[in-house]
Amino acid sequence: MSDDIWDHEDEHAVAERIDRAHADNPRLTAWLGEQQGRFDEWSRRHGGGWDFDERSLDRMEALIREHVTSVDDLFVREHTPMIQTACWYVGEVHNRTRGTEWRMDPDPADSHPWSQRPYVIVPFAHLDEYRDPEGIDYDARPQHHPLSSFLTLLREGPTSGPASLRSELDDYEPGAGDDEV
Repeated sequence: MSDDIWDHEDEHAVAERIDRAHADNPRLTAWLGEQQGRFDEWSRRHGGGWDFDERSLDRMEALIREHVTSVDDLFVREHTPMIQTACWYVGEVHNRTRGTEWRMDPDPADSHPWSQRPYVIVPFAHLDEYRDPEGIDYDARPQHHPLSSFLTLLREGPTSGPASLRSELDDYEPGAGDDEV
């Protein structure tokens, strides 16, 4: 076997090492602490009663559509408390209702802006429950960047109907991404 090709254990060990680094690092800890600290004020400012139930994602969808006018506007406002705390809230709903966990690249690449943003993913212990239908990706666990979810909302437009954020929760069922034959 060539040195360029990893066997199963090596690929598994690399994926696990990356997952651990993304799960436990100062960037993620700081971001999570900042959003948790902002949440009570954010909640009061946006009507209160944010309970982390999956149905609250419909309310979040309406809030984003009300306060963010376009994709460009979202990127301009990305680092504001309103958007960052909204991202945290969406991820927390995923975590609390589907058992996902927060991750963030500890050393993001300037050339890859999504590596700079937090995301939620199914825990590594469930790696074997998810398969890439094309067989390309070793780690096919579903993951969601809440900011990307907001981009999808804004690209769909207000007539696409509610529950777009909530429908993402279905992605965590093993086999949800597989094409049926």
